[in-house]
Amino acid sequence: MEKSKWKRLTEKNEFYLFFTVVALIVIISVINPAFATVSSVIDILRAGIELAIFAIGMFMIIVLGGIDVSCASIGMFAMFTTTKIFYEAGYTGPLFPFYLVAALFGLMWGLANGVIITSLKIPPMIATLATNGIMTGLLLFFIGSREISDVPHAIRVENKNFLLTVTNEYGISSSLPATFLVLVGIVVVVYLLMRFTMLGRNIYAVGGDETSAARAGINVKFTKIFTYAFAGIIFGIGGMVHTIMMANSNPVDLTGNEMITIAAVVIGGARLTGGHGSIFGTLLGVFLVTIINNSLILIGIPSFWQRFVTGLVIVVGASISAYQALRTQKQMNIEIAG
Repeated sequence: MEKSKWKRLTEKNEFYLFFTVVALIVIISVINPAFATVSSVIDILRAGIELAIFAIGMFMIIVLGGIDVSCASIGMFAMFTTTKIFYEAGYTGPLFPFYLVAALFGLMWGLANGVIITSLKIPPMIATLATNGIMTGLLLFFIGSREISDVPHAIRVENKNFLLTVTNEYGISSSLPATFLVLVGIVVVVYLLMRFTMLGRNIYAVGGDETSAARAGINVKFTKIFTYAFAGIIFGIGGMVHTIMMANSNPVDLTGNEMITIAAVVIGGARLTGGHGSIFGTLLGVFLVTIINNSLILIGIPSFWQRFVTGLVIVVGASISAYQALRTQKQMNIEIAG
């Protein structure tokens, strides 16, 4: 018998995550009314731009059934190497070439990850750990390790380019940077790819059951290489966005961000076993993590407790996903038995 729309809705992790986010917003707003302002919303959106970009790339890889712990290093390598190239060349032109070159560096390392995983049959965790070390070594010992604070003119201009600015009752201004449009563009492209193309369906199929996908005629190797390469492009662009928003380029700025990126995607309902996840859930996960990291101080929770709360949320989110998967499997077994 076909399930009702409400039944299908309550089986999705995003359903519970949405109300968790709403409940957290209400609680913080009641304790500290300053949170329930347009300025606070803009501050959260601004703080979540970089994480959201990296999370979208990671979402594709996790749906594929893989993992990439080199995402932060790809972003660092792309942003710092690109900035250094244009800085030393004395470039004074528009910003677009920065994004293009950073995306190409991301593509290069994403392809490397995909080829190593598919050709050498190395587990994704080990393969991306290896490329992570290689990139870090190349960056620090050959390309350079000194922060570039005098960034090219185009980056300085874009750093001050805002979509809107709001001033609260205390005279403090909050601005939404133009880089938010980069996030919107990436979300739209990945949503269309994953939702309406055969390649997107193949990514879900490979993540769900690689053997069955191969028997169905899907080119598993190409699908994996494409996903890692495309995610690499997103990571490269994400690194460039970081440099633009900071107005400097530091080769160690994003160190450790891979864990919070994976956490946001898992909290959003993507299963580490692959085959499940959504753009909407990933963005909700990013929003929840950003609120935890940037707003708990408003209700008197010390900053050192934020990691504890984030870890607790990860455990709860992963547990809900595991429970949903177990319930789905049991339902399938019942239907087969029937």
